[in-house]
Amino acid sequence: MSENRDNFIKSLDDSQCGITYKMESVYSMLRERDLELYLKLEEQNIKPQYFTFRWLTLLLSQEFLLPDVIRIWDTLFSDQDRFHLLILVCCAMLILIRDNLLAGDFTVNMRLLQDYPISDVNTILIKAKDLRDTS
Repeated sequence: MSENRDNFIKSLDDSQCGITYKMESVYSMLRERDLELYLKLEEQNIKPQYFTFRWLTLLLSQEFLLPDVIRIWDTLFSDQDRFHLLILVCCAMLILIRDNLLAGDFTVNMRLLQDYPISDVNTILIKAKDLRDTS
């Protein structure tokens, strides 16, 4: 769990264990897995900082109901590479709302990303594991 502490140390922000690197990792992974969606978000100037900061630092606790958060945390904390899995989960969340994001403009997409619409965390976790298995 000490890995999460690094998110809150300002001097580490731009290092490989800092929050900036982790936020950019979500977009790097998205670029590899879904270039079209990545380019759409880039075209709209939607920076990962606009939504992934909250997703990563709060471990998705604000995106889902408490029982679902516990399910996500159980999966993350039982995984040896828990914070890489968190990046995969964030990427899966983006890919699962791909059609909405591709159809939306900046305002619609920011609303989607800041008020995530999918409530079935099992679907998200399965997609994240699929992303890991195909890497």
